[in-house]
Amino acid sequence: MTEEYRNNERRNKGLVSELAIFFCIIIAVISIAVLLFFFRPQTIQEVISNVSRVKNTFSYYALGSKPHFYYLEMEKNGKSIRVDSNAALEVTYRDEFVVRSVCTDDLAGKSISIKVEGLSKSENDLGVLMRGVELVNKIIQKGALSQGGGIISDYFILVNFGSDLLAKIPMRIVITPQDWLRFAKDSSNVKVQIEYLTRAIALNKEDIGVRKILAGIYSRVGRIDEAISQYKDILAIKSDDSVALRELAKCYIRKKEYNRAIEFSRKLIKVKPGDADAYAELGYSLEKKGRWDQAITNYLQVVKIDPENHAVRFKLGDAYLHINKISQAIEQYKYIADHARSNDRDSARLALGDAYLRNKKYGDAIRYYKEVIKNQPKSAAVYANLAAAYAGKGRAQEELENLQTAAALSPDEAVIRFNLGVAYEKRKLDADAIKEYEFVLQLKPDDADAVERLADLFFKNKKFDQAVKYYEKMARTQPRNATVFSNLGFAYGEMKNYQLSAENYQKAIKRGAKNSILHYNLAYTYGKLGREKEAIAEYEKVSPPTKEVLGILAQYYLKEKQSAQAIKYYRKIVALEPKQAASYASLGYAYASLGEWDKAIENYLTALKYDREDDELYANLGEAYEKKDMYAEALKAYTDAYELNPESAKASRSIPRLKILLLQKKTQKTDKE
Repeated sequence: MTEEYRNNERRNKGLVSELAIFFCIIIAVISIAVLLFFFRPQTIQEVISNVSRVKNTFSYYALGSKPHFYYLEMEKNGKSIRVDSNAALEVTYRDEFVVRSVCTDDLAGKSISIKVEGLSKSENDLGVLMRGVELVNKIIQKGALSQGGGIISDYFILVNFGSDLLAKIPMRIVITPQDWLRFAKDSSNVKVQIEYLTRAIALNKEDIGVRKILAGIYSRVGRIDEAISQYKDILAIKSDDSVALRELAKCYIRKKEYNRAIEFSRKLIKVKPGDADAYAELGYSLEKKGRWDQAITNYLQVVKIDPENHAVRFKLGDAYLHINKISQAIEQYKYIADHARSNDRDSARLALGDAYLRNKKYGDAIRYYKEVIKNQPKSAAVYANLAAAYAGKGRAQEELENLQTAAALSPDEAVIRFNLGVAYEKRKLDADAIKEYEFVLQLKPDDADAVERLADLFFKNKKFDQAVKYYEKMARTQPRNATVFSNLGFAYGEMKNYQLSAENYQKAIKRGAKNSILHYNLAYTYGKLGREKEAIAEYEKVSPPTKEVLGILAQYYLKEKQSAQAIKYYRKIVALEPKQAASYASLGYAYASLGEWDKAIENYLTALKYDREDDELYANLGEAYEKKDMYAEALKAYTDAYELNPESAKASRSIPRLKILLLQKKTQKTDKE
């Protein structure tokens, strides 16, 4: 028997064997169909529909054809399901599923494998538990959705026969608003949170809860306008939403748009009339608008609803203080001191001390400050306030000691150091005060009060070079302060810098200073600079003029041969000093310069009533008589002058001459007789 014959024989036997198996299957199927027809007629349709499967199975086994896929046997969230090739598996982040088996023509399934796209972790995912949350997270983390809405269909369960793809079962991945919200909550990146929440809102525009979360994030990061927009969208959906109304009021408070805050607080009160916080926010906004009485009304409503709301009681007390109802403020602070916890009690006692200090009840203020110090012995502020109370009592030593303690506890607190400087000043410890003010400037180089105190102290202590340094600094920050320029003028004058002295006096006058001393000082300075006419112009502005000023003016006009002007000023001197010989003597001299000898003689004689020891006065009287040809009277006046002062040149020259004149007149008279 040939080899070819033997091979043909084997093939024929194999074919007979396969045909035998096929016919056995056909007979079995027919038998089952008959049985189903008589006993389960409702399933006959399934049997008929599966006839093709018999054919396909025969082809696979008998003819070596590629197997066909029919369905997946799966378990989803604990329930068995079947997914065929025409269906899709819907997956959300809550779902868990596993492919238990794959129905194909390969009844043994040895060459069948599956791969779940996006979740696969091995060569074959058959029997492997898959979690929907992992795929949802992966999709969200990738960024923008590839399709509209919240459904993703880009992922499949791949059924493979060996290396060949047998089927692709689509998966419908459902992305819900809660997924974006979940990611937003899990992220610490605000930008990412906002992006996720915005996507969640896009999927469900009516979701108020997500909008509230997004608005809250906007508010927290200071994007107030965007927060407001979200809250307004919420109110468009639900007009009486109390959270949106409350948060809108808060947002407008942060923007200092108190009218809008008042509007939404009032709407909230209509929705929740018993909401203490709504009244508190309304009270705060009214307070910021300066409507104190209305603010107090709302704060009172808060404490009526919630008597233990100590924060609002503090606000109420402060509001009463603002409108100077100190007793009502004290009542609120006392309630807190009696009912609050220890920290709040101390705050209330401190407020009580401040209220009594303001009411000038210094003893009560001291008592409450001391109670606070028992529990807060390191509080510099309390010691500073206690010092103020002692100052009110006039107890300068206790004031100083408490400020020293406060400064030791808080050495870099500029206000305390400044007040300590003031306390040193009160006790005339100027050097110590200066040290404190200089230290204040180390802490706050632009502290205007410290600069002013230093300028004035150095000025007072005649340290003009130092005073100038601080006044110049004040002049830069207070360019309209006339007093600063006036003091600069004086200080520069004392330093003999008359040019700068005059310039600063001019600036003081230009800025409205109307001080006669200022005009006098400027006149004096002009005099030092040789600017006589400008000096006289300033002297004339001194009002009321002193004797010195009148004398300067009279002498100037006398020198300038403006005797009428000189007489005007001398007469004013006489009016000021009606019993002073010099006043009349000067007036007489002025009249003499005009040749009004009678008035000159009159004033000289008046002057002699008050001073008979003035030789020059007698000499001037003698000259006046002589001008009137009253030689005998002239000779007597000159003689009196000579007797008082033999060195009197006018008298010594005139006496011999007058004697000769009188002798000649006598001789002439005798000759006539």
